[in-house]
Amino acid sequence: MRGRLQRFLASAVALGLLIPLAGQAQAAENPRAKPSWSMVPQAKDTDNDGVIDGDGGVPVSGALTREPATRYKGAGNRIAQPNERLISGALSWYLSPKGYPVALDACSSTGDEFRWKITRDGRTVRTTKWRSLTPRACSQELVLPEAVYSMTLEVRAGSRTARKTVNARVRNILIVALGDSYASGEGNPRNVDAWLSEGAPFRPYWDDSSCNRSVLGAPSQAALALEQESAKTSVTLVNVTCTGATVNSGILGAQRSQGQDSSQIEQAAALLKGQAADLVLLSIGGNDVGFTSILQTCALTNNCPLSRPSSGPLRSSPTVQQGVQAQTAELGSDFERIAACLGAESCTLKDGRPVAGIPLARNARVMPTLYPDITRAADGQPCRYLTITPADFAWARDTVLVPEPVRPYPYTTTQGRTVDLAMGAGSLNQQIAATSRLPGWAPVVGTWSSSGTSPEGHGVCAGSSAWVFGLTTLSGFSNASFHPNPTGQKVMARAIAQAASAR
Repeated sequence: MRGRLQRFLASAVALGLLIPLAGQAQAAENPRAKPSWSMVPQAKDTDNDGVIDGDGGVPVSGALTREPATRYKGAGNRIAQPNERLISGALSWYLSPKGYPVALDACSSTGDEFRWKITRDGRTVRTTKWRSLTPRACSQELVLPEAVYSMTLEVRAGSRTARKTVNARVRNILIVALGDSYASGEGNPRNVDAWLSEGAPFRPYWDDSSCNRSVLGAPSQAALALEQESAKTSVTLVNVTCTGATVNSGILGAQRSQGQDSSQIEQAAALLKGQAADLVLLSIGGNDVGFTSILQTCALTNNCPLSRPSSGPLRSSPTVQQGVQAQTAELGSDFERIAACLGAESCTLKDGRPVAGIPLARNARVMPTLYPDITRAADGQPCRYLTITPADFAWARDTVLVPEPVRPYPYTTTQGRTVDLAMGAGSLNQQIAATSRLPGWAPVVGTWSSSGTSPEGHGVCAGSSAWVFGLTTLSGFSNASFHPNPTGQKVMARAIAQAASAR
């Protein structure tokens, strides 16, 4: 009976009594397979506002643009929503031991049904079920471990089947961010622009309030830039940076002053759960050499480098210059101690405890960032800001920030006397740049050169050209003083992303 019906229909078509629909005939006779694939983003920006949306939930009540409440809804629902916090204040998205989601697309194909066969090293690892090929059901997601696969799309129509294979490297770039306030985004909480321009009812809030950690910080922005650079890779960020961190109190030891009960090494290793990092972004050393001591002493006294530190980590030193040099001399061995915790099964913390290190992938890179120039006016000359003199700004730039400082440094006092300052330990940024000697380490020099070698200065006194906050006295915002502002964080993020992309 079925054979007679088919012969009748064929005769009717031949005599012109029945005209087939062109699309149906083409689909039935000539199925076409056009496969494509992409990685599902793991640094998600669902509302296209330029920052990562995590899965930490949104306020139970109130407008999403206002201060988030202490209670949230939607946390853990695996749907990125605007104005969420990072997962646990640290993760851009979930890490799964099963792999990473891959989007398979058959939407440009024609036919009735389709399925995928995924092979690796000649062995089939996954075959999907046949599905109807419709505009609403032509794509699907699979979770696959990182590897190189052959992905074959099969499309059938009637008795005919079309096949086409594409090769795909499933790859997620796993980034770990360690460090201090210049990386955590101090001074740049979410909502900061709305708050500064409009005030109440807008309130700033942090992804992690104890560490003043924000997705507006340079590492988070760099991770999102790398995510958006290619559809063939995804990016997952593990961010444990914390304002005020030093090598011993932060990276290799618990930062009790910020309510931390474990080191950043331990925090990152716990979140990774054995997965290997591809990039480690590191911002450390500024607090170690006495950032706060330098600022406070220079603001209170003339001839800052020759003065006794008034407070902070350098207060036991006879002069600021001697204290900075003594602390700078320790950085080489400090970086080596950090390196011993990266890619090793175990490492030793400041208190002598052995802990699990941060696993590194083959060809992983550790990318310490040089600090930006906060000392020059828009015309390129040293700042004069509040009570800090141009001579002291020039000293800070030339002895702490310039990667190749003059030795000794000729400092001119307010009395016109020139004093040669010993520079045996070099500068902070010189020590960071010198980490290139460590296997797998690749310092990001663009975070300095973008502001430090340009004809135009972008320092604290540069007005509309400033990439750094001046003295801030707003309630809850005082820690932002002398830290990169939103523009400064974007510039640093761009330098990090460019360096990482080149690697």
